[in-house]
This record gives sequence, structure tokens and C-alpha cells, in this order.
Amino acid sequence: MATETSERGQSAREQFVGAFTSRASKLGITSGPALVWLFLLLLTPLTFMVAVSFTSVDTLTYEIIWEPTLGNYNQLFAGQGPFWQTAFFQSLALSYFIAAVTTVLCLVLAFPLAYLLARRGGTTFKVVIFLVLLPFFTMYLVRAYSWYLMFGPSGVLNSTLMRLGITNGPLGIFNYGVPAIIVGLTHAYFPYMLLSLYASLDGLDFSLTEAARDLGASRAATLKDVILPLVLPGIISGSLFVFVPALGAFITPRFLGQGKVLMIGQLIESRINSLYAIGYGSAASMFIVLSIVVAFALAFRYVSIEDLGGV
Repeated sequence: MATETSERGQSAREQFVGAFTSRASKLGITSGPALVWLFLLLLTPLTFMVAVSFTSVDTLTYEIIWEPTLGNYNQLFAGQGPFWQTAFFQSLALSYFIAAVTTVLCLVLAFPLAYLLARRGGTTFKVVIFLVLLPFFTMYLVRAYSWYLMFGPSGVLNSTLMRLGITNGPLGIFNYGVPAIIVGLTHAYFPYMLLSLYASLDGLDFSLTEAARDLGASRAATLKDVILPLVLPGIISGSLFVFVPALGAFITPRFLGQGKVLMIGQLIESRINSLYAIGYGSAASMFIVLSIVVAFALAFRYVSIEDLGGV
């Protein structure tokens, strides 16, 4: 009798342990919490935004009228002139331009430094990475405000030039506007590009570049035909990490634009705060979401998700 009880207890323990050691159980335990958070924090708000973009809002009670309509999307391009003269289209086009220029600047500035870090390593790597990441020990708002003090007619840049006698008055290029926003965004997202490029360059076999040089290839040809194809995953992942947040940036354009620039994030915020046009804002946000989806779809045509992660 005692033997039967012992065997039953042992069998129950084996079933219990087996339930948590199977492949499906391991997958559920490891990925389950992440999927729950992904559903709650990303998919649920995104689904709600998509639904709201096809609804209207009562102007008196501010209640959502759950009746399907395309009015919000029509309103985006509605106006007396052609659609490219509407506030939404111009704001979206300007956001694309600023995000693209920011991405190119980050790539051009980060690539030589990442190449140097991959070749040198050691103490040089630690010092440079510390200096690059040092601003991240402060709040993003503080970093944006620091650039706000640098620009402007009486900012640090113009004041310094005038005190040195280089200029007689403030320069427009150092005033608030598109150039200031691009500088602020480049400073904010530069580390993402640098770390992505370094992850690819660190695994590069530099004997290939030496062999190309020994066979008569120029430095430009070696860069074009050997280095760039091998580090393409890092370039693409770094570009995504810069372009996507720069496209929807809000705080930096708010500080450094000073009313001269209206990016898509500011347009959405102004319409919702002034008119409670959450349907208009949701419809406008859909173009940002679609842009991100298209960007990732294009990226996955050339690299795999393992390559984007630096694996």
C-alpha cells in the first residue's frame, strides 16, 4: 500500500515537472510575459487608435460616435488648394525630410568613429563610449533645453561669434528652425547609430580589407566593395533606430523650432489640444505607423531580424 502511494506521488511529480519542461511550456514561460506586455502596451493602444481614426467626435459632449466614416482621412487633405498645400501634407513632408537628414548625418558622423573603435578597442573604446553615452545620464528634456540655450539670436553660438568679432550680428543659421532641430536630433540619436555600426564592424574580419589593399584596391573601392556590404545590417538597423524616433519627435522640435517649424507630432498635438480632434490625430498617426511598417518591410528585404539584432 505504501509502495502504491509512493509510486502515485512520484508519478504526479513527474507529470508536474514534465508539464513545465516540455518545449511548449518553456516557450510559453519565456515569451509569455513579453507577449502579454506587447499586447497591453502596443497592440491594444494601436488597435484603439485605428478604430478611432474611422470615427467622429460629438463637438458638444466630446463623446466618440462609433459609426464608421472616412471623414478624418478626407479632412487630412481637405483645403482650398491642392493636397500638397495642406498643413498635414507639408508637416508630414517636412518630418520626412528632417528625419532623413538626421539619419544621414548620424551615419556619416558615426561610421568613422565606429570603424576606429572596432580597430582600436581597449581603453580607447571605453573612453569614447563613456563620452558618447555621458549625456544619457541626464533627462532628455534637459538635453533639449541645453541646445535651446545654444541657439537663438542671443544664444551661446551667436554671442560667442559676435564677441570674437567674427560677425557683426546674429547669424540666421544659428537661429531656431530646421537646422537647430536637425542638430538636436542628431545629438540625441547619434549613440544608437554608433552602437549599431560598432556591433557590425566589431565582427568584421579586417584581413579581408588588407587582402583587398594588397591586391591593388583603393581605399574607396575597399570601403565600397568589402566593408559596406559586410556591415550593411548595422547600417540598416542604425538607420531604423534613428529615422523612426526622429520622424515622430516632439520635444526637440518644440524647443528648437520656436514656432517656425511644424512637424507631424506638433500638428497632432495642437489639433487634439485645441479642438479635441482625436479622430484627426489618429488618422494622421496612421501615416506614421504605416511609414514605420514600410521602413521595416524594406529593411527585411535585405537583412534578417537576427542581423538587425547584431547576432
